[in-house]
Parts: sequence; structure tokens; C-alpha cells
Amino acid sequence: MKDLMDETMEQENKKKIVVVGAGGRLGGVLASFLEAGNDVVRLDRKQLDLSSDESIDQALGGLEYDHLFLTGALTAVDYCETHEDEAYAVNGAGPGKIAEISAAKGAHVTYISTDMVFGGSKAEPYLESDEPDPISVYGASKLEGERRVLAASPGSLVARVSWVYGPGRPAFPEWIIDKACAERNLTLPGDKICCPTYTMDLIEWLAALVLERPGGPASGVFHLCNSVPCSWRDWGQFSIDTAREQGFPVLVGQIEGVPVASVPAFVAKRPVNSAMDTGKFTAATGITPRPWKEALRDFVIQSPSFAKYRS
Repeated sequence: MKDLMDETMEQENKKKIVVVGAGGRLGGVLASFLEAGNDVVRLDRKQLDLSSDESIDQALGGLEYDHLFLTGALTAVDYCETHEDEAYAVNGAGPGKIAEISAAKGAHVTYISTDMVFGGSKAEPYLESDEPDPISVYGASKLEGERRVLAASPGSLVARVSWVYGPGRPAFPEWIIDKACAERNLTLPGDKICCPTYTMDLIEWLAALVLERPGGPASGVFHLCNSVPCSWRDWGQFSIDTAREQGFPVLVGQIEGVPVASVPAFVAKRPVNSAMDTGKFTAATGITPRPWKEALRDFVIQSPSFAKYRS
């Protein structure tokens, strides 16, 4: 009888969760994490096109769920700059439509946003209370998504993240380590300041805000990233220094710092400082995000992406 009661309680506590963008870097690991103890529906770009109201209706109309995590987005910053209509459709209108459907079902929505809603003029890390002032189409389209999601339901959660990396799709650490193992001279912006975000930490922070919070899911805007701001050059330097410590065939000594405005490949403007303060998250959960160096070291040591460099 006890086993039957335990099983019944487990079924009652199990949440039905939808992850939109499950084919992406964050969505994939988040869905896998949530599948322990919950019923998770994974929706990738083929199953739900954020630019199409019809696709959103078809994917979500017949579903009943408790929570929806919207991790999908058009994140190619320079592409967005020259494809403004598409950026606003995917990052703004689509999330708003999803939030409206979810609100009608009584489901909680978590929208993953970005540090690039800020313009970069502030010297200190940005607070949630600071007024956004994006300087790129990407940042503006994500801000539009924030506003539409919160307008559909004030109980929704907007989680701003920055410089996201982790298992699955390669990101900056893989790129810079590969470059450093193939070339002897590298440059990176030394004046661009931000906070890297490790997906394996981020999924635990999201769970703490949405699934494990005693008073129910958090609402409003929260900044989620690893602690201690750094420059883009510092992020790259620590990546290759850690790789060198692990015996990878790194050819570069010191990465040269250059102004972010001097990078010819950038079409869109980047905020010089978009570091975010996570004090609100710590106050709500009691969790202090660990320093980015600690998280990055764990990733470089553990990631199968670097198996080719290990002896």
C-alpha cells in the first residue's frame, strides 16, 4: 500500500513541461535535466517555428502543460542587424504569442533573454531595475519579446543571460581553444565586459526559480550569469590557459586585447559593458552563482568537445 501511495504522490508532483528550442545549446541540456521527475515535451525549430503564428498554434494548441521554457531565439547578432523583420518576428512577436496561449492555459512561462538589452554606458554591472537601452536590432528584438511576454502574463519570468556556453553546440570556448591550437597570434576585444554563463549552472538556477521555489514560480525579470565580470580577452585567455594546463597543444601565449569597435567582422554594435548583477537572484533563492573561472575550468576539463586534444 505504501509503495502505491508513494507512486501516486510522485505522479501528482510530476509537472508537464514544454521546452521550446530544445534543439539548441541551452534547450537541450535543460530538457534533459527536467526529464528527471517530470513529463517534458521537446519542441525544436522543425516542430515550432517562432516566426509563424500558425506553427505556434499547431504545436501548443492541443497541449496542456504547467510550465513552458522558451529558450529558442534568433541569436545571430549580426544577422539580426540586416534581417530586422525576421528578428522581431522570432524574438518578439513569437514569444508574445506563446505567452498568450500559455496564459490562457494557466501555465507559467520562462523567457530566456539577453544582456544585450542594455546599451553598455553604465560603469557597474546592470541591475534588473536599470532601464534597457539596446543598441542593436538583436537587443531591441529581445526586449520586445520581454515586454510582450510580461504583458501577456505578469506572472511570467524573464531570465537574462550572457555569453552562454556548455555541452552540445560549440560556443566561444571551443572556438578560441581550437584557434589557439592552430595559430600563434590571436586578438580579442579587451574593452568588452560581460559575465559568462555556463549552461550546467544555469539550468539549476532556472529550476530554483521555477520548480523549487516555496512560494511558487518567480515572476518578473532576473539576471542569471556566473559571477565576476571579465573582458572578452580575459575569457579567451583563461580558456586557453586552462587548455594548456590540461596538456592541449596550445600555440598562443598571450592574446592581444583590441577595442571591440575595431573588429571588422561585426555589423551590429556591441555594448561595451553588459555585465549583470545577480543579487536579486541570490536574495530570492539563497544561491550565489559561482565565479566564471571555476565554471569554465570544469567545462574545459570535462567536455568531450576537447577529447581530440587529450592524450
